[in-house]
Amino acid sequence: MNKRISLGLAISLVAIGCAITFILTWTVSLNQYNAKIASTEKYEGVYKKLRELASSAQTNYVGDIDQDAVENAILNGYVSGIGDEYAMYLSPDRYYDYQQAQNGVINGAGFEAFEDGSGYLQISKVYKNSAADLNGLKAGDMIIEINGRTILSMTADAALKQITGEVGTTIQLKTVSNGEERVVTLTRQQIDIESVTYKMLDGNIGYIKILYFNARTSEQFSNALNSLRSAGAGSFIFDVRHNDGGLITSVRPMLNRLIPAAAVATAEYANGVRRTLIETDSEESLDLPMTVLVDGKTESAAEVFAVGLRDEMGAMLIGTQTAGKGVLLNAFEFSDKSALILTTAQIIPSHSERFDKVGLKPDYVTELPAEANFSTLTDAEDTQLQKAVEILTAQTNIPTPTIPDAESTPE
Repeated sequence: MNKRISLGLAISLVAIGCAITFILTWTVSLNQYNAKIASTEKYEGVYKKLRELASSAQTNYVGDIDQDAVENAILNGYVSGIGDEYAMYLSPDRYYDYQQAQNGVINGAGFEAFEDGSGYLQISKVYKNSAADLNGLKAGDMIIEINGRTILSMTADAALKQITGEVGTTIQLKTVSNGEERVVTLTRQQIDIESVTYKMLDGNIGYIKILYFNARTSEQFSNALNSLRSAGAGSFIFDVRHNDGGLITSVRPMLNRLIPAAAVATAEYANGVRRTLIETDSEESLDLPMTVLVDGKTESAAEVFAVGLRDEMGAMLIGTQTAGKGVLLNAFEFSDKSALILTTAQIIPSHSERFDKVGLKPDYVTELPAEANFSTLTDAEDTQLQKAVEILTAQTNIPTPTIPDAESTPE
């Protein structure tokens, strides 16, 4: 039997519901407001202390104060306090360089460097065919002077700023390598970054090395893949060792050439929302045996590329445990063209476990010789490459190719 309620009772229930909704909304809003007020009051105390500190320093410090350096130090101090190991504050000049690198070009002397804790700058990367490369600079070299002035007399940010400059201008560096000092003069230039190299190995094994992931990498990768397939490659080695990642969006068109339609990776944001990060939609796939070379310096986008091929195509990973940088970084640009680089999401592979702070474990753990220098490694010395050749040779049932001795291997 249906029961009816009076109109008055219905109105009362609606009113009560509206009241409850109002109270809940008001309570949440009040809590948010109180939190903002508390935060504002706390920062007012910090600002007051900063003003007192600045006044004291400007009145009593015997030297000159570089206001730009102070401002950058304050901003970098806040970013450091967030606790995000990948977060960075980039000044307008440094953010411009960051954008240029992601676009596949750089303006400068052809190298990257960082302050290593000693007060000096250490070269971390040298771009092929750049002024730095042609003058023999290598990763690991220390820069102790710029234009005749010791690095110790300037801040790291000021020193790094001097490395960049207008195309055609010069910079003089004093470097130390293996205990030997030398002075080089480099002409700044615009450099198109070569992010992909390739060659055919014996046994029709196509070898593609991916150095960086930037806006031009997918096109260079596609050209390399087309050339090797046209030349008759029957299997492939993809090398992402010493690849510290880069532009995650460049991974999709590359995987689109290798695997059929699949959701390769998802991004999980701070609010728990998940969005597809990389999804291929092509019916094209590389239906050939393949392996991926990885090591402890394989990071971020390079790890996504490697795990995507393993998850979707069964590609074997060969080498050593990867770096474990399984997060997504985003740039937030400000009105003065500076920017904050911040971790905004976790990367979740389609089938494998999350690899952030863990890394990807290779299917075949293979170490390089203890004395090996990766930057000058020959094919004969490269035990990880040899392992990949061995595996692919077994899968394609062809005689194992002989890798030449180091002395006879062409550069």
